[in-house]
Amino acid sequence: MKERVFFEEFDSLYYFHGSSQNWAMQGFHFHKQYEILLFLSDGALLEVGNRSYNVKTGDIFLLNNKEYHRTSGAVGKSHNRYVLMFDPELYLAGCTEVFGYEFDKFFEHRPENFVHRLNLSQENLKKVEKLFLNIEREINEGDDKAVQAKLRLSILNLIVELNEMYRFFLKEQKETNKAINSQETDFEFKDPILYRERIEQIKKYIVEHVNEKLELDDIAKEFFMNRYYLSHYFKKETGFTLQQYITNRKVVEAKAKLRSGYSVTDIAAQLSYNSDSHFIATFKKSTGITPKKYAQEKKNSNNE
Repeated sequence: MKERVFFEEFDSLYYFHGSSQNWAMQGFHFHKQYEILLFLSDGALLEVGNRSYNVKTGDIFLLNNKEYHRTSGAVGKSHNRYVLMFDPELYLAGCTEVFGYEFDKFFEHRPENFVHRLNLSQENLKKVEKLFLNIEREINEGDDKAVQAKLRLSILNLIVELNEMYRFFLKEQKETNKAINSQETDFEFKDPILYRERIEQIKKYIVEHVNEKLELDDIAKEFFMNRYYLSHYFKKETGFTLQQYITNRKVVEAKAKLRSGYSVTDIAAQLSYNSDSHFIATFKKSTGITPKKYAQEKKNSNNE
């Protein structure tokens, strides 16, 4: 039996935040708005074309205005969600040219075998939910020009954050060479994933480049990673922040140099510290003693 597909009219901006029970669309629909769906409960079913997603808490979806879809909640369960629908001709028109940023990247210019679902971790879920609530607050503030300007910027901000999340996980997927076959698998971008192999590569890179300045942004660029995700997953995997790990490795190297007789000034320069005082303060904070005292203690120990 052929499924019913119908075009549904909505206002140029539609927003919903709440829950319902035993709710299901009677057929597939599509509309002129782009749609962002964030689910806060398990059990719903979202069908997009010939693809079906069994929804879990934290799942977010981006749908364009050519995709027919329908949602149904689990029987007897609350179906809690955010829904944002907006007309791209009104809310995105001209933005790419003005900002030099491809806002409709994951609505219109998707990679092959694009998977709609991105599952957000607790931290990212809170971040995205806050962005939805900003939009909700501005919708409720009225329709004067200033409020409408803030509302449009808030929608753009949400899109940018989601684009970067999708972009990051797509890049990770590509770089780890995991095949995506939309006809045979139900692959999803899962957050968080502990990228152990990548973190080990970063740790090795830090050891090999310990004499360099080693800034977060530079390391993120070297490994084609978003700086936020690099920090987040590095700490999850190692228990240290990236800066703590860099400092620890530099202190280990500094101790070896001190034992070999290098001066504080030479070591500070070799390890790319801003100054002798910066090196001394960092070393003392990490070890509890100054570099000079450490060198003296090791010298006395060797003479005994």
